[in-house]
Amino acid sequence: MWLSSLLVGLLAANKVVGQSTVDESAQYVMPVGSPGFYNGHSNASVTFDQHSVLLDGKRVMVFSGEFHPFRLPAPELWKDVLEKFKAAGFNAVSVYWHWGLTSPREGEIRFTEHNDAQKFYQVAKDVGLLVIVRPGPYVNAETAGGGLPGWTTNVPGLARTNATLYRSAWHPYILSFAQQTAPFQYPDGPVIAIQSENEYATTAQQHIPGLDEHMQDIVNTMREGGLTRIPTIHNDKNPSGQYAQPGLGKVDLYGWDGYPLGFDCDNPSRWTELSTAHDTNHQRWNPAEPLALYEWQGGSFSYWSGPDYSLCYQLINEQFANVYYKNNYAAGVAIQNLYMTYGGTNWGNLHTHTIYSSYDYGAALREDRTLSPKMDELKLQASFLRASPDYLLVGRIGNGTVGQGTAYSDSPDIYTTHLHAPQNDVNFYFVRQKTNTKTSDTPFTLRVNTTLEGTISIPKSGSIVLAGRESKILVTNYPFGSSVLHYSTAEVMTWATLDGVDIIVLYALEGQHVEIAVVAPGKAKVTIAGSKSISATTTNGLVTLSGSASGISVATFNNKRIIVADKKSASGFWAPRLSTSSADGVSHYAPTPDVPSILVHGPYLVRSATIRGRTLALTGDLNATTTIQVFAGADVRSVSWNGAPVNVRRSELGSIQGVLSFPRSLSTVEIPNLQNIQWRCADSLPELEPNFDDTDWVVANKTSTTRPQQPTAGKFVLYSSEYGFHAGQWVWRGHFSGNATGVQLSIQGGFSFGYSVFLNTHFLGSGQGSSHSQDGVDILSPSFNFTQDQLLDGDNVLTVIHDSTGMNQDYDINDEHKTPRGIRGYRLLGDNGIDFDTWKVAGNFGGENAPDAVRGPYNEGGWWFERAGAHLPGFDASLWNTSCTPYQGRLTPGVTVYRTSFSLNIPHDADIPLAFDLELDNAQPHRVLIYVNGWQFGRFISSLGPQTSFPVPEGILNHRGNNEVLVSLWALNSGGARLKKLELNKRGTFSSSKTATVSLVKAPNWKDLRA
Repeated sequence: MWLSSLLVGLLAANKVVGQSTVDESAQYVMPVGSPGFYNGHSNASVTFDQHSVLLDGKRVMVFSGEFHPFRLPAPELWKDVLEKFKAAGFNAVSVYWHWGLTSPREGEIRFTEHNDAQKFYQVAKDVGLLVIVRPGPYVNAETAGGGLPGWTTNVPGLARTNATLYRSAWHPYILSFAQQTAPFQYPDGPVIAIQSENEYATTAQQHIPGLDEHMQDIVNTMREGGLTRIPTIHNDKNPSGQYAQPGLGKVDLYGWDGYPLGFDCDNPSRWTELSTAHDTNHQRWNPAEPLALYEWQGGSFSYWSGPDYSLCYQLINEQFANVYYKNNYAAGVAIQNLYMTYGGTNWGNLHTHTIYSSYDYGAALREDRTLSPKMDELKLQASFLRASPDYLLVGRIGNGTVGQGTAYSDSPDIYTTHLHAPQNDVNFYFVRQKTNTKTSDTPFTLRVNTTLEGTISIPKSGSIVLAGRESKILVTNYPFGSSVLHYSTAEVMTWATLDGVDIIVLYALEGQHVEIAVVAPGKAKVTIAGSKSISATTTNGLVTLSGSASGISVATFNNKRIIVADKKSASGFWAPRLSTSSADGVSHYAPTPDVPSILVHGPYLVRSATIRGRTLALTGDLNATTTIQVFAGADVRSVSWNGAPVNVRRSELGSIQGVLSFPRSLSTVEIPNLQNIQWRCADSLPELEPNFDDTDWVVANKTSTTRPQQPTAGKFVLYSSEYGFHAGQWVWRGHFSGNATGVQLSIQGGFSFGYSVFLNTHFLGSGQGSSHSQDGVDILSPSFNFTQDQLLDGDNVLTVIHDSTGMNQDYDINDEHKTPRGIRGYRLLGDNGIDFDTWKVAGNFGGENAPDAVRGPYNEGGWWFERAGAHLPGFDASLWNTSCTPYQGRLTPGVTVYRTSFSLNIPHDADIPLAFDLELDNAQPHRVLIYVNGWQFGRFISSLGPQTSFPVPEGILNHRGNNEVLVSLWALNSGGARLKKLELNKRGTFSSSKTATVSLVKAPNWKDLRA
């Protein structure tokens, strides 16, 4: 409570400054010499040197995935996402926070519900993931305003600079965010770094005064809020050294972003060439710090009328991850964050105008929280890096086709990077195709350095094969436990030592020849079990395994067990960390050495592992009946799965083996057929009725604006945000009397917005904005001509309805986020200079003072049904028409809303993601909003797409109870429209150990908000 009081005081002070007579274009200058973090600070547990981050002095490779909690507004599912990150080998998560969601209006900051930073930190702490926090104030992220609140569009002065009033706007938010985060700084919590601004620029490079001071001000405010034990970071938009060098605004740990394939999902097979400049840039800009890539391409966004996310996934698929991320490791990256690893949903009107509801992003974890094959690739890489601490101390030996005067390979098509770790004399060889235009297989041999034999070519028999668009990390002198891998043409996934036996997992693509040499002094007796696609020879203190990668083969000799698998089989291994009682310290987040104590093969997902007596207790998910293999110490005699005992036996592989049965009952879970349930409907354009009363509407009577984008014509400024309406759709009513002959309008939304125009009760026309232009209708044309039968004696009303498709972002620091939504210009045509007498506007209920503190400022727009609260649970639709369905639709242009309810009864131990599926229809252009229990979770454009499937997470959908759904249908043409398809379908069926009961998010109903 005292914190809330303190914030109120700070905000009140902020308002006084904002309303003072100071010049609104003046620049605020932060005093020099403010306190800051520095590496080695006596109060810091997070430090770093040129090699890596150190937690309590222990080296950590930060392998992070991007996740935006606000894009999954069911906080009970955050744990599910983070457990999947951790199971795949990630030890960190990077999160943006959205200022606009947190601060719905000036003078209010709400860290509640899906904006609850402390709740998220606690979940991450419980799961055991480190956190990189990126609160902005600007974040971009293809989100509304790039994170800037809608109300800041009315703040004079250039945003993202040190303009006085902009500073007054963001300062309370960043200070409060820092205070929220400070108790969770490592080691008390998981937060290891805080980002200042986002993809920013220096004054010198952007030629905008005040940028450096603004950057320093943000850093100082974070320190003032208590963030004194973790480094500040910044993600340069490219490696140009912005805020890397000493001076005003410098951050502690500089890094940059990279999207090497851009966002060209239309051409999913088109690859660029790999950059070899990462290390050069690192040495140029911050050689005393580790190489950090704070946003590296994990997928791609899609856009209106463009490709769907299946094509984005093809572009940034597991082959991309295999080649491009290994190129980062070849440069020695020690902090890598993949954007996105889970994208989520742009529910409400959260997206910027270029993209749509889904933010699946083609990420490794799909929007519906199911695992993609790309997650398998990431698990193999992360597991290797976790198990290879020598990687963090490497130096470069060679890079290219020739190293130290001699060709690395006998094929000129192979490009090699050689890194060497002197501590254990480990060599890492990163091999790839010299050009990404070559997509065929390349056989080759590789010259490598070894301790036992000096420089040799491997394999000694046959060839290594590199598939098109494949990269490999090959090692020599690689220690695993007390054993040493002399060399291997198969890649290492991970290793473990169990009861003194050193176990290592190696893999290659199925059918590829492998040759693996293990140091084995003395006489070794080798036994091979499993698929037996390999054979063994013993010579000169080495055991050499050779053959093809197929299934799983296990070679056992001395105190060693070598598991050789094809890549698909290897990706079936999970290496969970055994649960510990400690929730603090580096051992909880990233144990050193970070190697598993058990290996589990088979299940769809393994979330956790705990040894209780002689029982290994595993939790996880299944999508089918599967064989489970457990490699564990001799003290493990039995296994349980999600609390139930598993009938196990010893297998020939040396594992404990059993069968996990998929419950038959889950395959018969029923989902309602939406065509067979009762619908009710109502017209949602009562504004067209002759006696409609708009007395209480907001009068749009401003005659000037401080925005850079000025009106093109007309007396009044008809921009929605000028009147406190920042999201969704709006209804404008222009009153006039006299002998008008027509009207010219310039209506501006975002990309692919829509509009319809009516005179009194008569439809004049509609339009859909371009997916390639945000300018809306051509300026003041075409004309909508009036006929005498459309006009009334006395008061006439021109009604304009339109949507916005989201606020612009402000990537280039040019106030683009202030781009207006509304009627940019107008001209009433007729004699004697006729004009509108009055304009009025309706937007979301309450505008900036909307009462829904849970769903927040972007959820609703200004349709009648939204203003009346018909989308909210508990609304009484008993008087609505029952002889209509969205499948019948409407016969005229306008808006109809359809309401229904249904119950779900999904078992507690099941995870069944559900989605509403529609179908494109170019013949009857229409627009649809889908509201589920009061939450807008879909915006569909039938003639543009591409999105036709709209996942709704559990917690928004009630999986064990009643659901109230509203669908709006906006027909844009005179022929009306109907829905060709509206279905609720399963995205998958899993027997799951996620949080057993995901409660319906507690959000206000109609009685709370409208009664």
